[in-house]
Amino acid sequence: MSILQEQAVQMISELSDDNVSFLIEIIQRLMPRETDNKESMQALHRLDAARKEILQYIPKEFDPDKELWEARAERYGSVD
Repeated sequence: MSILQEQAVQMISELSDDNVSFLIEIIQRLMPRETDNKESMQALHRLDAARKEILQYIPKEFDPDKELWEARAERYGSVD
């Protein structure tokens, strides 16, 4: 164990149980668990697959910028 780790252990051993519990919670938030990463990657792959599937229903001539501009003009009127 390194000197720094020994210092950390010494400091932790002097804390109350409530403070140790709080410290553990902070450490868990700072160190993502591997399962969380796997789940996140799986969700990302599902989202990408859904995006590809949805694209087949959007017309080829669809222009999202034009749609946005028209929707803003309809809602807020002309800003010129």
